[in-house]
Amino acid sequence: MEISASNATRLLCLYGFLVTSLLFSQINADGKIKQVTDPTGNVNLSPFQQWKSAYECLQNKSTSCSDKYILTEAGWMNITTADTDEFCKPGGCGEHTMAVLTCIHLVKRDYKFANKATVQDLIVTITQGCDYGFNGTTIISDARRSSKSGIEFIISILVALFLSMHFHD
Repeated sequence: MEISASNATRLLCLYGFLVTSLLFSQINADGKIKQVTDPTGNVNLSPFQQWKSAYECLQNKSTSCSDKYILTEAGWMNITTADTDEFCKPGGCGEHTMAVLTCIHLVKRDYKFANKATVQDLIVTITQGCDYGFNGTTIISDARRSSKSGIEFIISILVALFLSMHFHD
C-alpha cells in the first residue's frame, strides 16, 4: 500500500505532536495532574518540566543570604576571601545555597549553568571555598559529560521504527 506524500506528512506531524505531548505532559500515572509548590515533589518530569523545576529551585530565597550571594542561572559564585566567614557560617547562605543545589540536582541531574558549571562544580567550589577561602571564581571541571538522556535514545528509536515502517519501498 502506497502512502501519498501529503498523507505521509500528516502522519509525521501527528506522530511528532503525540511524542511532544507525551514529553511535556504533567499527568501522573494515575491520570491526575499534579501541581506542587516544591519542585522536588514532581517525579518523572518531562525535559521541559525539568528546566522549569530547576528554575523554581533557583527562585528559593533565604533571609540568610544577601543579594550579593544569591545563586543565579549564571552560576557565578560572587564570594571573595573577605566574604568567606559570612557566607560559610552555620545556618548561613552557604547552607542555603547547598540546599538550592540539591534541589536542582533532584529535578535535573544534568543541569548546567550559563558559565558551563555543573551542580557538582558549585558544590566543590563551596566546599573548598569554606575550607580554604574563596577567590571570587567558580571551579569548573574539565570533564565533559554527555547530555544525552535515556528519553532522547528512546525517541530516536521510535522515530526510526516509524520511518522504517511507513516509508520503506
